[in-house]
Amino acid sequence: MKLFKSYKKLGLTALMAGMLSFSSCNYLDIVPPEQVQVNDAMENHQNALGFLYSCYAFSKNDNVGELPYGNYLYDINTTADDILNPHAWAADGNGGPALILLNTLSAQNARDYWGHNYNGIGQCLLFLEKLDECDPLGRGIITAEEDREWRAEAKALSAYYHFVILRRYGPIAILEERLPLDAPQSIFPGRYHFDYCVDWICQQLDEAAKDLPAIRDVAYMGRMTSTICKAVKAQALLLAASPLWNGSFPYTTFKNDTWETPGYGTELVSRKYDESKWTRALAAVEEAITWAEGQGQRSLYTNNEYRDANINLNDLYIPGNVSDKFKEDVLRMRYLHYACENEGNREGIMVTNPGGLTTQWFASFPRNIMQLNSGTVLSGFSGFNPTLNAVQRFLTADGYMPENDPNFIDESQWYESAGMPDNGVGRSRIINLCVNREPRFYAWIGFDGGDYSMRIANGEPKTLNMLDKTMQGYNSATRDNSATGFLCQKFMPPVMQISKDNAYVGYVSPSRMVIRLAELYLARAECNAALGNTEAAIRDINVIRNRAGATPLTSAMVNASGMNIMEWVKTEWNNEFFAEGKRFFNVRRWVEGEKYFGLGKRLGLNALSKENPTFEEFNKPTTLPYTYTWGNKLYLYPIQYGDVYANPQLVQNPGF
Repeated sequence: MKLFKSYKKLGLTALMAGMLSFSSCNYLDIVPPEQVQVNDAMENHQNALGFLYSCYAFSKNDNVGELPYGNYLYDINTTADDILNPHAWAADGNGGPALILLNTLSAQNARDYWGHNYNGIGQCLLFLEKLDECDPLGRGIITAEEDREWRAEAKALSAYYHFVILRRYGPIAILEERLPLDAPQSIFPGRYHFDYCVDWICQQLDEAAKDLPAIRDVAYMGRMTSTICKAVKAQALLLAASPLWNGSFPYTTFKNDTWETPGYGTELVSRKYDESKWTRALAAVEEAITWAEGQGQRSLYTNNEYRDANINLNDLYIPGNVSDKFKEDVLRMRYLHYACENEGNREGIMVTNPGGLTTQWFASFPRNIMQLNSGTVLSGFSGFNPTLNAVQRFLTADGYMPENDPNFIDESQWYESAGMPDNGVGRSRIINLCVNREPRFYAWIGFDGGDYSMRIANGEPKTLNMLDKTMQGYNSATRDNSATGFLCQKFMPPVMQISKDNAYVGYVSPSRMVIRLAELYLARAECNAALGNTEAAIRDINVIRNRAGATPLTSAMVNASGMNIMEWVKTEWNNEFFAEGKRFFNVRRWVEGEKYFGLGKRLGLNALSKENPTFEEFNKPTTLPYTYTWGNKLYLYPIQYGDVYANPQLVQNPGF
């Protein structure tokens, strides 16, 4: 991917380092001091293109960017209730997840996502300003087509950064031009009404889409396209229609002190439910899907590319009797995040650079995998842990959640042995809850007695033993223990093996799908569910299920389950996007923080009570032994104290 590898080739390393080193203590401080150097960025075509690329740098930072799955300590991955790190990891400093989990987040200790993304906006505005001032078009440095496209690209990227801030913080300050360094505080912009912000972002995306291509060559995946614009617009309108911003905001007095939004006064949030927001979101999502599948040439990933590695389906262990097709579905879902565009994976709409997943899968995979030829033991960290909540949400083979499947084993027997033949490796420890589940469960969840990967241990799978401290079980001598009794396989390279010489064979560094087509199908299902269009919602749910090999949903199943159609949509969000960071934002926009993230809500098996537990001691559903709690202020993220102090128009989020 050339996009994020081009700085050195373009000879702009020093220049871009200067551009990207803005102070983060004030989000309006977005002007680099080396103005002569900035002008140099428009002196030739390569430098001008490098200047454009520098605008993207703010989108990919693992610490303060908004990638869906990046650093394994990243808060959107590990503060929801589908994935947790060991508590000792979460409690690490640097504004880590523990601040959210323990409800100790404040304006003093929060990470500066606000300032970071406004710096990204500032870079886009600076680029547009220099296009005018330095006139590379008039000087023949760029073509008229490039001028139009680059302007649209910077506008679209600025709108995207505004959306990223809006999603985390709520109402934002809109920046359409850079303020001069000597600007008085009296003209600093305040926060605009949430609905006004959404309208502005959508307008910017619509305008930019007109001059952007629908698709990029694979070498330039990640640059803004009209397809991305339409998808982000759909996301913004879905957010606006969701309960948090559509009549259910929990703080009734949240408003500006003096700054006013045209048409809204000092109000920042709409207090009444408006069904038309769902109608508008539905139209935007439908447009985004039509465009993505047409001009954008996007489609759900349905290939079986793992065949290239000569994988034998008989080598994939699934407890119980399953078909070869079922195994193919399991492997397809494992490969979803590793198959590239040139391997037939056209699901990614917004795709960013490779990297970052290495730390995540290394953090995910088990301790004590095998002894190497050097005599040392190959170990991961066992630290990216699916909760029992997530395990229970995955569907059964019949397409229900276990709790409402009339044919699934009774809940009183979930944690008993399923009676699998032991085969000398501990299969008899597999519990009933881990049998007769959907393909995504076996693609992404590692459980006691089951296999982790197919080839990781010198070409062989690793059968997990979560009861033995010398294997993958709790060991008091290390902080690297599964907190829940489960391990995550979602981002494990599906055909990678580690040799006895500690050589990694078959590893690829994948791109990251920030937005994928499946998300738009579920967004449309959610809009239809909110509008009472049950059959339309079921159709889109089944598009996702069919690709995953899960049993299709029917109206009869909805009626028999005791769950309404919106609950089924949410279940599909949870399962399809397990461990991709969506639940962090979904639970917030659904205003269900206390229901799912409150004290005592996160569950696991009894994995931390003692070393070498018995089967019965380990297999007990247990409230995790941490005081993780929820406060309504956590629906939004605090703006850092310095930003609020520097701008008298800027009000802080409620509770902070």
